Amino acid sequence: MVLSMYVDVDDAPEDDERILSLALEQSLMAAQLGFNPFFTEHHFRGPWHSNPMQFAAYVAPLIPEDVWLGFGVLSLGYYHPVRLLESMNMLDQLTKGRAVFGVGSGFSGIEPPGLGLTPEHHGSSRAADEALDILQKLWAFRNGDPEYAFETEVYRGTIARRVVPGPYRKPHPTIITTARREPALIRAAQNGWPVFAGTWGDHEYLIEQMRTYRRLLAEANHPQRVIDECLQWCTYDWLSVVVADSDEQALAKAHEARTERMAFRQQAAEKHGQSTHGPAMMRGPGKPNAGAFARGGDMDHIIAGNPDTVAAEVQKLIDVGINHILVRFMGEWPGETQPINERSMRLFSTEVLPRFKDVPPISEPRQIDPSYVSPAEARGIG
Repeated sequence: MVLSMYVDVDDAPEDDERILSLALEQSLMAAQLGFNPFFTEHHFRGPWHSNPMQFAAYVAPLIPEDVWLGFGVLSLGYYHPVRLLESMNMLDQLTKGRAVFGVGSGFSGIEPPGLGLTPEHHGSSRAADEALDILQKLWAFRNGDPEYAFETEVYRGTIARRVVPGPYRKPHPTIITTARREPALIRAAQNGWPVFAGTWGDHEYLIEQMRTYRRLLAEANHPQRVIDECLQWCTYDWLSVVVADSDEQALAKAHEARTERMAFRQQAAEKHGQSTHGPAMMRGPGKPNAGAFARGGDMDHIIAGNPDTVAAEVQKLIDVGINHILVRFMGEWPGETQPINERSMRLFSTEVLPRFKDVPPISEPRQIDPSYVSPAEARGIG
């Protein structure tokens, strides 16, 4: 995750070029080290955040051809559905399908009003749900179909011809949906979409969530290629990671990085008030805690250790069927703790990633849950 927990301490117009350059620098370094650079979407906070698909289109030709680009997440309610579809399809075509579109409601605070949404419409997830429903219909629309009309609280349109370009991947680009609420998890499984499965700190909930998701995915009777893609891209979010030569050194570096991160947040809060207090933090099925970011809730569960220690945490996720991790390394790239971030990236790349290079993704539910019963077996078939 590029500039993972950035807050706009330096927010004058003359700072924008420097911050954009830092975001590009980290993106290219991540790609060269074998990571897939992921970008967030925020508005009025960080110059590269505000148009992440355009930023990704600039990065795409500068990185190795086997590296993917991703988003965590695009805020669906902030876009006219047709313009969103055009942008997603265009990037999917230009990258030959190497873009992963994490989608959801996104950030709250001052952003929804600035983008024309009421806090209730945005915060209830209704805006994102409406957008997903419309996107599905637009991806399926073909010339000659009856006109398709849509209307949301903010946008409307009538489609008489297909949206162009079409996606490179069929039937749509690779998407990962947020699934904090059970209805979202059910819908993702029924539609054959990978999910963001949560953040580190509640392993038992993760096990239950993935068990439920896999059962629902199997019951939906998707083609095997759809199931395989879902299991490849279901994503777990490591919010705060430090890798060092020893556990003791990693813990010390994590403390140093946390101190600077909290100092940046305090400075930003003094400048901007509550508008910079970040995303609601939530683990498990409970309600999000909007104030947790301000107090450093993303660092309540830090993964800090030598490569062996960190690799053991990776293995725990593999064992429950998580095959894709969104890693947010600690150390402020625009600050004095940037070397902590870079050192972690390099050690993870050279000492942790190679251990899992040839490990096939778990795709058989019984590898995780021996008590699993397939839908066919439940019906007495096979």
